Amino acid sequence: MLFVLILLISTGINRLIQIPNKLVNHQANIKAERVKENESNSKYPDIQLKTFSQETDAYTYSISKPETRSEKINSTIAKWIKGQKEAFLKTVSLSKRIKEVAHLNIQLETNRITEDYYSLVFRTYVIHGAANEREMVKVFNFDVKKAPFLTINDILHLDEKHLDEIKEMIWEELQENKELLPYLNKRQTNEVLQELEEWQWSIDRKGLTLYWDEYELAEGYAGTVEISVPIKKIYVFLQDHMDSYLQMSKEQQVEKKKIIQEEHRKKLTNGKYVALTFDDGPSPQGTPKILKTLEKFDAKATFFMLGSQVDYYPDLARKVVEEGHEIANHTNSHPNLSKMSDAIIKKELDYTNEKIKEVTGISPSLIRPPYGIYNDNVIKYAKENNQSTILWSVDSLDWKNRNGSAIQKIVQNEITPGAIVLLHDIHSTTADALPKLLKTLKQAGYQFITVSQLLDWKGKNGISLYYGSTK
Repeated sequence: MLFVLILLISTGINRLIQIPNKLVNHQANIKAERVKENESNSKYPDIQLKTFSQETDAYTYSISKPETRSEKINSTIAKWIKGQKEAFLKTVSLSKRIKEVAHLNIQLETNRITEDYYSLVFRTYVIHGAANEREMVKVFNFDVKKAPFLTINDILHLDEKHLDEIKEMIWEELQENKELLPYLNKRQTNEVLQELEEWQWSIDRKGLTLYWDEYELAEGYAGTVEISVPIKKIYVFLQDHMDSYLQMSKEQQVEKKKIIQEEHRKKLTNGKYVALTFDDGPSPQGTPKILKTLEKFDAKATFFMLGSQVDYYPDLARKVVEEGHEIANHTNSHPNLSKMSDAIIKKELDYTNEKIKEVTGISPSLIRPPYGIYNDNVIKYAKENNQSTILWSVDSLDWKNRNGSAIQKIVQNEITPGAIVLLHDIHSTTADALPKLLKTLKQAGYQFITVSQLLDWKGKNGISLYYGSTK
């Protein structure tokens, strides 16, 4: 009898022990880290792909994780993936009653736009029961060699006016989706598009593709939204360096130029337009201060740079481009080209073209020979490289006088609509004189544009040699 009693007590205790053990085992299944890892051969030379997967009683996941040769890029993407995984597992662990297995799937779409420029599109699917499903999109755009991530502002000129025009363009493309159309609200769309840092996008030579998470753009529409704006429609908004970055064909570059010229002509129909040009920089003595003054007066200018200076001050060259100004070729070492052999002329101009493109991504379309001295070989080089040779119609003599009052007097006396003004950003006296000069000219009704814009306005685009208008 005593033996039976002991047996019953022992059995009951074992059953009591087994219940929490099941709970423990269940939690262990949720938290288990027995992850399968697979690595596949990649057709992309700069990216290897690994897939991590796991199956438990409570959840499954499959995650595609790329690895590039850049630790910075790898770290940023890994951090985002970790965040997605942790958020998923947290939701699973907080579920009190798990009736169905949860799923997380992060799949990668790799777009190699050019040799070094990649756009990685991650599509995330999360399921916590049939009534709780979600789709999301995350895009990383980067240059695998230089390792910077690109923002939409690196791609497009997005001042307030341009942004409004692009919003309207995107709205028109969205309305082409007949399934989405009943759920669209223009006001909500504009609010979403106002947050530039939240844009998910990719770009190639065909167009700009935009992505939105499920319910982000249209509350009643179940599914991610994806549209593509044709590249032709956004030519006028592209940053100048995008021709080189996207490695556009010559045909596309010609087409783009025609479209932009037409837009410029529409905008520059009447007015007192002049082109300010700055030679011999970039220079820490003058260029930064000149850029601040140009911004203050809403003025755009053209900087004819020396390759040797671009080599020494690449950040300044990039800043000139980033602030919307034009960058052009003034040779490498400032020689008198008329005394140089064909080989030296080519070396001087080739080096600067290549250095400017290397630093800024832009291929210059304009050349200015030092001292304004040229010969037939210089003109021949420019024609062969699809560049125009630009001189000037107003010489401020800032290189000679180094006097603000004298600079201002000369320019005021000689300037006329369509003029090209010669200045230098290596002289601090020029930088000091510029605010008063621009204020005076602006009060007289003058507007300041780049040389290329002036050529478009005058219908002189593609001309071999141009001085600008004189009185």
